[in-house]
Order: sequence, then C-alpha cells, then structure tokens
Amino acid sequence: MASDDSGEKTEEPSQYRIDEARKKGDVASSKELNSVLILTGAFTVLVLSSLYIFEVMSEYIEWLYGLEITKAYEKEMSARIFKETFISVGKCIAPVFITSFILGVLAQVMQVGILYAPEAVALKFDRIHPKNGLKRIFSKKAIAEVIKGVLKFSIVLAITYFVINQNMTSFIGFLHTEAPEAFGYGKIFAFKLAASIMIGLFIVAVADFAWEKYAYKEKLRMTKQQVKEETKEKDGNPEVKQKIRAIQREMAQKRMIADVPKADVIVTNPTHISIVLRYDNAVMVAPQVIGKGQDHLALRIREIAKEHDIPIVENVPLARALYKTVKVGEGVPRSLYKAVAEILAFVYKIKQKKKALS
Repeated sequence: MASDDSGEKTEEPSQYRIDEARKKGDVASSKELNSVLILTGAFTVLVLSSLYIFEVMSEYIEWLYGLEITKAYEKEMSARIFKETFISVGKCIAPVFITSFILGVLAQVMQVGILYAPEAVALKFDRIHPKNGLKRIFSKKAIAEVIKGVLKFSIVLAITYFVINQNMTSFIGFLHTEAPEAFGYGKIFAFKLAASIMIGLFIVAVADFAWEKYAYKEKLRMTKQQVKEETKEKDGNPEVKQKIRAIQREMAQKRMIADVPKADVIVTNPTHISIVLRYDNAVMVAPQVIGKGQDHLALRIREIAKEHDIPIVENVPLARALYKTVKVGEGVPRSLYKAVAEILAFVYKIKQKKKALS
C-alpha cells in the first residue's frame, strides 16, 4: 500500500492497517507483563512445592550418603550418581519450569491472540547492519526501555527498604533464635518481601501494557491521504474498475453476437432495441433471450440476423418489456408467454412456407 507520512495523523487506524501490521509481527504487547506473570507464577509454585522439593532432595541426599565412598569414582557408580542427580534436580525444577512455560504462552496469547507472522522471523540483512544497530540502540524505544529498567530497579529497591524497615525489630531478634525458628521466620520474611516486590512490579507491568497499547495505536494512526489511498487499494482504483467493466462488457457482447446466428427470431423496437430469441422445446421450458442490445448494438444484431436469414419482427411493447425485465440467458416470463408464442408461431409458419416453396 502506498504510504504518505506527510501531514498530521488524525485518523484512527483501520482494521486493514492493523491486520497488515500483525502480518509483520507488529503488535502491542508488554514484555514487562509477561515477565511479571511468569515470575509470580514460578515463585508461587516454588513456595507451594517447597515441601515436595524438600522430600525429593532428602531422599537424594539420604541415598547419596548411603553409597560406599570407595566405589563412588568407579565408572558405573559415577554414571549412576550422575543419573540420580539429574533426575532429582529435574523433579525439583519441573513444576517451576512447566508453570513458567505455560504462563509465558498464555500471557502472550492473552495480549495479542494467536499470532502467525513469518515476516517477523524472516532473514533480513538490514537488521544486522551496524548503522541500523546503532539507530536501534539510540532510538526512542531503547531510551524508554532504559527508563523502565531504572524505574523497576528503583521500585524494587524502595520496596525492599520499606519491608526491611517495617520488620527491622523482629529481623534483629531473629538472629538470636534457634535454627528452626530462624528458618521459619526467614521463610515468612522472604515470602513477604517477594510478594511486595511482585505487587510493585505488577503495577508497573499493567501501566506498561496500557502505554504499549496507546503507543501502538498512535503509531498506526493515519493521515487523511493514507485513508484515501487505502480505500482506493481495497475497493480498487475507479479508473481501473471502469476499464475492467468495459472489457467485461465487450467480451459479453462478443459472446452474445456469436449466439445471434442460433436465434429463431429478432424482436425490434424498431431501430433502438433488438431482442434475440431462441426456443428449443427439447431442452428449454420457455423461450430464452440469448442476446439484446440498444442503438449501435441493436443495429449490429439486425445486420447479423439479415446475413443469416433470421426473421426480424417489429413489436415495440414486447421489445421494451423484454429489454427491461429479462437478462441475457434467462427465460421469458409467464406474463409475456402469449406475445412471444404468437411471434414464434408466425415465424414457424413463414419457415414452413419457405420450405414448401423450395
């Protein structure tokens, strides 16, 4: 689509423009929202599965301590230790990994839907050009990402300070408690701190998502000229459409002229309209209009009819009625059966007389 970026972009983006942008992988999505949802889900699953992880690791360590040290460095035992270690670690991280993967997919689908954009992953050498790389580094988007990064760091730092400050008294006391109590307190404190940070980052992510939607809409806004060009492209250039219609009319006229020799009779008005009628009782329910024309086309039809000795009958009301109500290729309506039948009967009588005389 031709694009003219000159002028003020005052028009809302059309659905066509949005769809074209989606084909290129250009959609409004917040990476921050994806990250926060994944991080929150992973942390929640980690807390909920902490007992399961503890049991798995306890079994593993118990098994490990039960091995004979002298055989630990043998080839078969080393392979077994590696296998058991891999399985135990896999069991521990599997809930977190699976949850993160599912949330990552769901978060993206919730934001932009199911997106198939091969153009976005197509190899384009201009993307790796140093000049274009520098432009991206110092672009407005890159600066905005830096600002967001600083903002997130500041929020995390502020929340951490606030939570520690609020729990400073109990935090100092926990240093002098027994190990089980200290561990329990540390777990509660870590959860409280993490939850506070998640809430803060979630607020930032929602704000970022709203901003991305707004910025995306502003980027796709159109000038009045772009709207005109897009409408022209979708609906077709009027001049081109006119030429196509003219060609189609010409082709239809040629087909119609080629069918004139097959006619039984030509009904005229007498000079402005010509109707080409044909009737074959073996294949047709009613007489059929196989051609019609006005002015010069009507004259051409009559000329061909004379060349092929096809009868020409003048009937002004019938010619006008057939021209207005019946399309080429359609049968004669019931209301005109009688008039057409009279003409065909007259034509058949003439043909029989000619045959008798010959």
